[in-house]
Amino acid sequence: MEKRERIFERYVAFLLRHRFKVLFLIVLTTVFFGYRASQLKIATDFVSFYPPGHPFIKVYNEYRNMFGSANVLVTAVEVKEGDIYNWETLGKIDRITSEMLTIKGSNPAQLISITHPKLKNVEVTGYGIVMQPMIHSGMKRDETGLRQVKQNIYGNEGVRGFYVSPDDKSAAIFAGFWEEGGSPQNLYAKMQEIKKRESDANHIIHFTGYPALYAYIYSLAPQIYLVLCITFFVITGLLYYFFRTWQGVVFPLVSAAMSAVWGLGFASILGYPLDPLVLVVPLIITARAISHAVQCMSRYNEEFLRLDDKNEAIIKGYGELFTPATLSIITDGLGLLLISVATIPLMRQLGFFCSFWIITIVVSVPTLSPILLSLVRPPQRKILEKSIQAGFYRKIARLLSKPSNGRSKYAVLSLIICIIFVGGYYSLQLKVGDTEAGASILFPHHPYNESFRFFNDNFVGATQLVILVEGEEEGAIKDYDTLKAMEEFQIHMERKGGAAGTLTFNNMIKRVYRMFHEGNPKWEMLPTDPNHLSQIGFIIRNSAAPGEMDQWLDYSWTNATITCFYKNYNNQLIKESIRGAEDFIEQNKVEGVKFRLAGGLLGILYAVNQEVEYSYWVSLIVVFTAVFLLCALTFRSFVAGIILIIPLLVSQILSEVFMLIYGIDLNINSLPVAAIAVGIGIDYGIYLLSRVSEEYAVTRDYTESNYRAIETTGRAIIFTATTLIAGVIFWLFVDIKFQAEMGLLLGLLMLLNMVNALVFIPTLVNIFKPQFVTKQ
Repeated sequence: MEKRERIFERYVAFLLRHRFKVLFLIVLTTVFFGYRASQLKIATDFVSFYPPGHPFIKVYNEYRNMFGSANVLVTAVEVKEGDIYNWETLGKIDRITSEMLTIKGSNPAQLISITHPKLKNVEVTGYGIVMQPMIHSGMKRDETGLRQVKQNIYGNEGVRGFYVSPDDKSAAIFAGFWEEGGSPQNLYAKMQEIKKRESDANHIIHFTGYPALYAYIYSLAPQIYLVLCITFFVITGLLYYFFRTWQGVVFPLVSAAMSAVWGLGFASILGYPLDPLVLVVPLIITARAISHAVQCMSRYNEEFLRLDDKNEAIIKGYGELFTPATLSIITDGLGLLLISVATIPLMRQLGFFCSFWIITIVVSVPTLSPILLSLVRPPQRKILEKSIQAGFYRKIARLLSKPSNGRSKYAVLSLIICIIFVGGYYSLQLKVGDTEAGASILFPHHPYNESFRFFNDNFVGATQLVILVEGEEEGAIKDYDTLKAMEEFQIHMERKGGAAGTLTFNNMIKRVYRMFHEGNPKWEMLPTDPNHLSQIGFIIRNSAAPGEMDQWLDYSWTNATITCFYKNYNNQLIKESIRGAEDFIEQNKVEGVKFRLAGGLLGILYAVNQEVEYSYWVSLIVVFTAVFLLCALTFRSFVAGIILIIPLLVSQILSEVFMLIYGIDLNINSLPVAAIAVGIGIDYGIYLLSRVSEEYAVTRDYTESNYRAIETTGRAIIFTATTLIAGVIFWLFVDIKFQAEMGLLLGLLMLLNMVNALVFIPTLVNIFKPQFVTKQ
């Protein structure tokens, strides 16, 4: 270790000799990354949420034009008094339907409501069987016309419950939005414009669905920016309280800013946008940079008081901490890089650019900070002595040093064993996916969740699962056995698959066939005669505009869709619905066609949840293994790796138990947050164990070495933990539930990692007295 320290001391001395050249290169590189960072977009790329290798996503992408987008905005027009059968309300429904076409990213083929021409009424007239829109221009705008509208809606299966509530007091408008090219800000502005224009004393406008969810999230951006500003000022105040010097405030912030510019610039170079829901990850990385800067500067201050020579103190302080600092940074970066084992593009993007961001701390702290310190006067000794003797952090450090001594250390060991086994059992109960629709992102009282509950209370559901019926040859759908299998699938999904309702092309076929028999309701069935099917197909195609039927059936009658509607999309319902569909497909083979899963929001979420579950456990195993091996190699001891991993494992288990109790969902947004927490914990352990080894070389006593390490390095650890907690705690006051929960979870993790490192590592060193400490 001594030889290694001399090497890094020579590196720091080299930096001081060539400080202006090195500083020029750093500034030049920062300007370049700063220019690229200015071009970074804060946006949500929905396609990056989808794991491209999953079978469901492959089917979705292959038949995307038929499925439509999984992002469906659902609008409901509610009438307080009376029902929707008045021309004022119908006018509002028609205006809102037309307005959807003007919103950026909308898919016209997915737009449907009772005023849209796509929704047809089938009837017999003097001209034969005709299909007309539910509400068309030939209707008189009087009571006679309203009676006709009501008759049309009541007379066609698949309208009431889907587009009109059973109590006739509200109507639904479905509008699909492509994942690419949409603008949540534009959508939010349109939603507010529609609400302001169409709401009145007797009408309420509701918006729900994934596009509305992200529109509301973007509308809360000012709160996020305010939190970032408050966090900056609080961290600045804490730095001043800890160091009592301007250098102690400015230099850590400069180091963090440099790494942030490089990291964000790198993301822009790779073409990655920054999703607002994962902004907490860059924030915590920035806080990590400040944490490393605090550790190194604290050591510099100690050495300056001892040596009374600025340059020697820089060389000695940063040289001695170069190994633990670099190891901590590499383990942090590796932990984030290994998020990219996930097949979800968003996770890979985060893994790549955030790991690069972390690695830049090697430049911003142990490389840039010594140069900056060499350019300014050292702080006054009196101020440094006062800051080091600061009572608050020293008292906490002394308090946390007590459990590792005497008999209490065995109680601590028993607690570790208990948490690992008992807590580990409960942590395995953690479920992947949303426990309740919409509630994982926004608070229950938010208008989005209130609208979601309203829609599902009054309609068959806002969430869709789309199944493709794929024909092996042209015209495969125009077959009685195929259509009958589709009908049986609908019945199965409503009875055993959890669907509140289903829609297929069969609804229209049966309605037309009924008209073959003068509208007699008993003939509303699937025709068995192929000639009748051909006639029905001819009538439908001649009555529909190009593209109107593509959502249910392609032009050649080769492929069709079955849409199942659900009132929720929690983890359990998603699994049950897919299991129900798979059971039917397995037990009912149909010649000439295949039932393929799956599109719609439920199909996408099932694929995403499967990948998140796989990625979470695999990334945790890989990260823990990599961290263990790195620590073991650095300290040249497997025992050291075990001692460092145990506090980390305890913190991870306790955080998962907390998520389970508190109801925090493990989903695509929380996965990177959970992964980054691993790196936070290992930093504390590496710095502390390195200091224990250094102090043992002087004291030759484990207990005294632990005590000295906690009073010096431990004090800095306590401060960095409080700084990191301050960096996330204000997220609790944002109206985005996910951000508030992540702030709470990260705050808890940082507290646990700090306490566990300062209590468990000295305890394990005292009990097992590892030989690597003496060798170091």
